[in-house]
Amino acid sequence: MSNMLNNPSKKKLLERGPQIEPTTQFKLEEVEPSTSPLRVDTKRTKEKSPKNKPSSVRVKKSTRDKLNALVSINKADTVDDLIDIMIEEYISTHITKDEKKQLDIIIELYRSRG
Repeated sequence: MSNMLNNPSKKKLLERGPQIEPTTQFKLEEVEPSTSPLRVDTKRTKEKSPKNKPSSVRVKKSTRDKLNALVSINKADTVDDLIDIMIEEYISTHITKDEKKQLDIIIELYRSRG
């Protein structure tokens, strides 16, 4: 293998043609600045809400069946809504203010990832 690198008799596969020069050249100083101010659309700069993005969660079949049963008896429109209700209820009753602050920080961390 090392002999292939040192073998001068090996023909090069790619032959370079003449150097191509551009007919006109551009300089940054010659460019006229834009007269209209740039608009920043605040709607587009906001991050897309991760709740619009579907995802899957692994749960036991019995848990899935319980969730579907609660949706069937019209406790919520969807399983996603039902889980949101349950999480909010848990947060409001079982989490202290310090834990709530930690939870908010962690949620923001997960949202910033993706």
